[in-house]
Amino acid sequence: MARRTGVSVRSLRYYEQQGLLAPGRTTGGHRVYTAADETSVHQIKQLLRAGFCSSVIRQLMLPLSSPAGSEALLQSAFDEAEERLISERRAIDAEIEELRALRADLKLASDVHVRSQDDAHDHEHASPLSAPSDHRDRRLR
Repeated sequence: MARRTGVSVRSLRYYEQQGLLAPGRTTGGHRVYTAADETSVHQIKQLLRAGFCSSVIRQLMLPLSSPAGSEALLQSAFDEAEERLISERRAIDAEIEELRALRADLKLASDVHVRSQDDAHDHEHASPLSAPSDHRDRRLR
């Protein structure tokens, strides 16, 4: 299954642990995946890329497997997800504008990179003041 879907074995086990996937088992305890499981893994990957967290994905898996009669639930979940992402984008845009305003107030050019004189010219060092690259949890809840 990992090979067919491009998902690591560890991710498959995580999906199972989170209740997103329930493969059958042999008498020896080995997992047995079906074509439906493969479809589920592809849906899980798409939902994760769209920003959904595993608890929301778990709620969506049954309606996604039989969408007839679940249209309202799915529509609501996707509408909420889109609104949250739009709100996140607005917040990010506002932060970028604040950053640009602060940069202008400090009279910093946007293409200037400051490096201490101790560092070798060819070495790249992260600034101790630089923010982590992903400082927010952007998964949809």
